[in-house]
Amino acid sequence: MKGGKNMHVSVNTAIFLNEVQAGKSQLECLETLSGSPIDNIEVRGELFKEETKNKELSEINGLCKQNNWKFFYSIPEQLFNTNEVNSNLEKYLKMADDNNICQLKISMGDSEDVSDAQLKELTNLLNKYQAKVTIENQPNEDGTIDKFDKQLKKLKDAKVPLGYTFDSGNWYWIDECPSNAFDKFQDAITVFHLKDIKDKDTVMLGDGATDWKSLLRQLNPDIPVFLEYDIPSDKLNDQIDQVNTILNDRDSN
Repeated sequence: MKGGKNMHVSVNTAIFLNEVQAGKSQLECLETLSGSPIDNIEVRGELFKEETKNKELSEINGLCKQNNWKFFYSIPEQLFNTNEVNSNLEKYLKMADDNNICQLKISMGDSEDVSDAQLKELTNLLNKYQAKVTIENQPNEDGTIDKFDKQLKKLKDAKVPLGYTFDSGNWYWIDECPSNAFDKFQDAITVFHLKDIKDKDTVMLGDGATDWKSLLRQLNPDIPVFLEYDIPSDKLNDQIDQVNTILNDRDSN
């Protein structure tokens, strides 16, 4: 925890989706959060314009330093594809180290036919760079509880140094229960992505079916919690405050 203080919520730039689609850059959106009670920010690879991406990453790195935020990056790809490891990974790891990005998130994909030799090669690659990589459960057949469990076990047995971003919303879209998934994977979680869902649509916290307060109270206190859904600007402070209240209560007890 930062300076002995309680943890604060973190934000993924999905919270600004409408504004980015209307033409704002992720940097411009994040600048509006300067001084806010947040710990980390996560940008999304698919929301950059290729021609301005490097400059923007450098400026976001500067903004993170000013605000004492840690810098995370979401890769819009999957790590495994049947019998292959994503060949773009090293490019992202270099980009991360160049911009002080501490963590990269990528979808798991399907590792079923990936060999032990390939996993060893992946381990060696991950160990060459400062940035950590986490895999995320996705709302598709590779992200069901059973399939994801098998894949996590395979990676653990091979001692591949990957973290796990638990996305609380993605379970709904494949008719799985987030609480069941949380119980199953709690010990593996290193990052938590928070959404509230109602009738398979993302809603504001408290308006959906997710028992999110209970999940946060059970979460290990050093695991960052990211808001990752489009939030109207007039509701953002309230959503941040709701999570910070729970984290503050949890960490004070």
